[in-house]
Amino acid sequence: MEWLSQFHFLRPLWLLAALPALLIFSLLLHRALSSGQWASVIDAHLLPYMLEQRPGNKRQQGLWWVLAAWLLACIALAGPSWEKLPQPLQKNQDALVILLDMSASMGAQDLKPSRAVRAIQKVTDIVRSRADGLTALVVYAGDAHTVTPLTDDRDTIENLLPSLSPFIMPSPGSRPDKAIRLAQQLVTDAGIQRARLLLLTDGIIPKDIERIRTALDNQRFQLNVLTIGTAEGAPVPMPGAGFLRDGSGTIVLPQLDLGPIRDLSQQLNIPWQPLSINDSDWHTLLPDQPQELDPQNPDNAFAKFDQWHDAGYWLIIALLPIALLLFRRGVLFSLLLLPLCWPDNSYALEWKDLWQTPDQQGAELFEQDPAKAAEAFNDPNWRGSAAYRAGDYESAAKAFAEGPQTAISHYNRGNALLQAGKPDEAIAAYDEALKLNPEMKEAAANRETAEKLKQQKEQQQQQDGQQQDGQQQDGQQQDGQQQNGQQQNGQQQDGQQQNGQQQNGQQQDGQQQNGQQQNAQDQSADDAFAQQQADKLAQQAKNKRQAKDKQQPNQDGAAAQPDDDSSEEQSESAAQSAGEKQEHADDEQTPQSIAQQNAQEQNASPAKQPGAVEQPLNSLSREEQAAMQQWLNRVPDNPGNLLQRKFLYQYRQQADQESEDVLW
Repeated sequence: MEWLSQFHFLRPLWLLAALPALLIFSLLLHRALSSGQWASVIDAHLLPYMLEQRPGNKRQQGLWWVLAAWLLACIALAGPSWEKLPQPLQKNQDALVILLDMSASMGAQDLKPSRAVRAIQKVTDIVRSRADGLTALVVYAGDAHTVTPLTDDRDTIENLLPSLSPFIMPSPGSRPDKAIRLAQQLVTDAGIQRARLLLLTDGIIPKDIERIRTALDNQRFQLNVLTIGTAEGAPVPMPGAGFLRDGSGTIVLPQLDLGPIRDLSQQLNIPWQPLSINDSDWHTLLPDQPQELDPQNPDNAFAKFDQWHDAGYWLIIALLPIALLLFRRGVLFSLLLLPLCWPDNSYALEWKDLWQTPDQQGAELFEQDPAKAAEAFNDPNWRGSAAYRAGDYESAAKAFAEGPQTAISHYNRGNALLQAGKPDEAIAAYDEALKLNPEMKEAAANRETAEKLKQQKEQQQQQDGQQQDGQQQDGQQQDGQQQNGQQQNGQQQDGQQQNGQQQNGQQQDGQQQNGQQQNAQDQSADDAFAQQQADKLAQQAKNKRQAKDKQQPNQDGAAAQPDDDSSEEQSESAAQSAGEKQEHADDEQTPQSIAQQNAQEQNASPAKQPGAVEQPLNSLSREEQAAMQQWLNRVPDNPGNLLQRKFLYQYRQQADQESEDVLW
């Protein structure tokens, strides 16, 4: 009787439609009964002549049939259900990892309200437009941190975006290569082979080009860059502590230098776009593309998930006879003639055809019997995939040729022809795929394999005595070189079933600005501390600068003079060089010291009252519990503080905390 405990209605509001049926039925029944009262005052043999319609049980029976039909229809529409059944699921595996620069320079206000706010607004637009697929968010400064791993939950990313700020990053600097490494690790851990990376930054230095070259895996990941900022630059306001300054006390004006960005694009073939007020920038970098399934697991296209089974359609069978009786009299006799009219042999329609489409039937047979699945599928791409899995490569090639002529369909057809022993036709199919998509590396690799196979077959024809050994070697080479293409064939063509990403509306700048300003206020709970430490930071920066100059040897071999004036002159000349980010150890303490002091203050506060946490909550009185609840309600619900503590903890856990070339 377990099904009774699980019984429920999927659409319970439809049960409200039974209320009008009961009301109308009661009115009609009352009217029928009231007309029957004439029998008490009129003789029975006169009733047919005195009344237009003689009351009787037949009329009342009709009302009962109407009520039964109405109630059955309401219950069927409500969707009774008591069990879960596995349903085929095709999930879009298009992966996008957003790399968001949160270095101190992103606080510059040359773009109103700031570079960071504009970047967060752009990321929000991108996340909202991704109707399906997987999205991850990584922020970086001197180190990279994961905000959200790959997920299809867009609301989670949207809720965390307003909490981001350059001033919650524990490590100063700007290291996009670390963000790229972290993004690639997230994709690998998720079991996905390919992904697109979108880097939103306000500039890089020439040294980052080689770092990105070393970190980026071009075979699996496509990097795109979206630049934020202006060439003029603007000061970076610190929370309650004036503006960001270098070691000499000069206000820093971070400028967007597009020179290294262009060099990166030319050397590594990485597309880039400047930030725009509309969506044309990221639409150009991230065009809609067909769904891509996991190459290592082509069966993901036929993954199953449990869904409540709607059993309401069975009530329609009981509703049809009632509707038939109410429609016309004497139809029951015609039902007796139906078996005589049934044809002897008719294979045009089966019972399962009433409830499932041919593609759904093929999806159920795909894993157990691919050959029967190929016969059931109507879609040529699905039919070709099933035939390929069943080993009928010629039928698979014909099916792929019948479908839409896209790069993926030509690629799949080439794989089938190559498996069928037709390298010439396979080469032609790969050529068609490369014409439509010149960047399809799988088609180029398989074409080379087909060329080698063709040459080997020509050599085998010239070798009479070694023909058998040559065939065995060709088979081994073909198996080794075509393994990738065979594993990826199933899901490459399956990607035709779904369109790309749907794009929703754009967010308004005014709403995002207000949200960011409010978030900045929440994250600046320790503004008073920052104000008190502003003067100390400047003095510490100057002292640390002088100490560093003492340790660095001169180019001529002489030690650097620890003169304050010379140190200040070097800092001023370095600060005035446009477009370059410089190394100043003083700014390393500006965002980091604030984060560390905040952590120490919060860690020290519970220690002041050790007895408060030792007392069990259930032993408190009502007044004490109410006071405790009021105290807890005063704690601000700000995920930015949690992210700040998380990033700081991860930063402290790392052993290699190297000095950065760029501190903002």
